[in-house]
Amino acid sequence: LCTPNSKSINSSLVPEVPSSLISSPDNSAPTLHSGPLQSCPLPPLSSLYDLTVVQATSPDQFQIVSYSQKVAYAALISQMTGYYDDLSNHTPVTDDHLRVGSILAFRDSSSWHRAKIVRVVNLHPLAVALKLVDQGCFKACTSPGDIQPLAERFVQLP
Repeated sequence: LCTPNSKSINSSLVPEVPSSLISSPDNSAPTLHSGPLQSCPLPPLSSLYDLTVVQATSPDQFQIVSYSQKVAYAALISQMTGYYDDLSNHTPVTDDHLRVGSILAFRDSSSWHRAKIVRVVNLHPLAVALKLVDQGCFKACTSPGDIQPLAERFVQLP
C-alpha cells in the first residue's frame, strides 16, 4: 500500500528487475520466497507518474500500479502460469506457508498470480482469504492445488 503523508512511502507493486532474472528454467530445485515483497521506487515528488489506482481503502490508503509496467505484469503472469502449470515445479505446501502475511502463488481460473494471505479461516480443510498483490482484488482459496510457495524468480517483475 502506498500511504501519502508518511516519511517512507512503500509499495510492493512495481519493483525494478535486473535483466538477469529473465531466464529459462534450469531444472534445479527452485529457491522459494519468504517474507514480504520488495518495495518499489517511486518517482520524485515534483515529477509526473502515470498510474492506475487498483484499490482505495480510504483517501490516505490506496494501492497503485504503474501504467508503464503493464507489459511487465502481463509477462509476469504468463511466466508464472507456464511455470506453475508444469506439475514438476510444484512444491508441497505446508502449514508454515499458510500464515497471515505470507506471499504465495495462487491459481485464479487458468492463470497464476502473486497473492498475500490476509486471513486464515481454516487449515484442514483449507480456507484462506488472499489479496492478489498486483491486481488489488481479494479471493478465497479452498483448494490446496490452487496455491504454491512463490518461487524467488517471481518476486520481482521481469
